[in-house]
Amino acid sequence: MKKLMLKLLGTQVAKPITRNIVEPIWQSTGEVFYLLNTLQLRYESRYGTVSVESFNINAFTHGATDPLQKLVREFGKEFTVSVCAVAWERYGNQTRVKAIDNAAVFRFNQALDSPTQVLFQHQFCLADEINRSDVNISRSVGVFKYYNIQINEFINQLMEANKRINHDKVKRHGITGENFHKDIFGRLSMA
Repeated sequence: MKKLMLKLLGTQVAKPITRNIVEPIWQSTGEVFYLLNTLQLRYESRYGTVSVESFNINAFTHGATDPLQKLVREFGKEFTVSVCAVAWERYGNQTRVKAIDNAAVFRFNQALDSPTQVLFQHQFCLADEINRSDVNISRSVGVFKYYNIQINEFINQLMEANKRINHDKVKRHGITGENFHKDIFGRLSMA
């Protein structure tokens, strides 16, 4: 009956397209290196959202007994600090480096029962292939979430994770914070 109705209305009935799930040929090595010089601070000001690229948290919190309270006094009751990372993947004898935007995010919201939350994207998760906001990342399955973490504990965890990575590998692939600058393509096309 439905086909007849659609035919009378001039709409063709098509069989739905089914797609097979394709396994990626590149396999993650499980290694993630956080680029601490890509820290980005985002907060709401009375003029709208402000984003501070290459935020040097150590210079900002230097000498503070409570770095989180210093950030709250300066940037308000809700802000995020995120960092980019790279991960390595293998296919046979080949290795490639894959960028992960917002690889780790520290979120602060004073209005919540648990005001701090830290999100780490899992190195095997494909969330880096989609440009997601930190809110959407928090809803992903491949994300580790921790609550009531201090900002200095977050930074220390990133530094500890980086100690486990062979730094010759990082140097060999030419990985720097420059790889994540949003305007790099504009600068290259103007040159």
